[in-house]
Amino acid sequence: MVNIQIEIPLNIPQSNQTLRDNVFRIVLSYFSWLTLSLIARWISKQLIPKVRAMKAKEQMLWQLSITRFIFGLPILWAAYMVYIDRRIALDHVFASTDESWIFTCILTGYFLFEEFALIYFDIKYHGFSKELHIHHFFVLNGCFSVAYYNRGHYYAAKTFLLQISTPFTCICWCLLKLNLEKTKAWKINQWILIYIFHLRSVYEIYCWYGIYQDWNYIKQNLPWIYTINMMVGLAIITIWLTPYWTYRKTVQYFSPNYWYRENEEKNDEINKTS
Repeated sequence: MVNIQIEIPLNIPQSNQTLRDNVFRIVLSYFSWLTLSLIARWISKQLIPKVRAMKAKEQMLWQLSITRFIFGLPILWAAYMVYIDRRIALDHVFASTDESWIFTCILTGYFLFEEFALIYFDIKYHGFSKELHIHHFFVLNGCFSVAYYNRGHYYAAKTFLLQISTPFTCICWCLLKLNLEKTKAWKINQWILIYIFHLRSVYEIYCWYGIYQDWNYIKQNLPWIYTINMMVGLAIITIWLTPYWTYRKTVQYFSPNYWYRENEEKNDEINKTS
């Protein structure tokens, strides 16, 4: 008996959408996040007396924290696309779906909103949130690269899972603002957050390993602008930001009040929500 091997071509999903088709979605995403942040501020002021008593600066930080908390929830969507649905995982460069396009538009609109909000905050309150500006610079470049070239949807969704720390970070900040740092809820959330940052370091190594495995394919098919932005951005997160935030949150667990006052004195309070 002769064994016959037949190679069946892999059907790689590729959406026909382009950046031009999705400009409206990106604009809609931006104004949706802006509206959501304003609604969060209004509802919080109506329901929580301590929020009403906050200064205007603190109220803006509060509304950004609530918005960031909500933004962190789509990590479940990203995990589904990458590890369960897996259509965009069939080809790490060329695969795209209508669903991944919607996801990209939501991300792009959010980070546009976030960056404009940070610029407004820094100008109004004479600060400079360097860690967040650097982080958002590379994320925005990545989002626009995905949309412009219609490539690398897989890498965008995969690295978005690093935002898993965001909801817990926002809970931490909000509880601090409500003077609940001595409660079990705050301590449990802080421990979860610290462990998540350690897991982020492991996941970042996993992302690097994936890039290493795909390297020849990336060099041949992924635009160099996308590749450089992805690697430099991931390097900054791996070497600097994640270790730095892990250190911050660990110290904050043992000395929440001291850390809080120290950041207020440095006028660097907005970094607490990073």
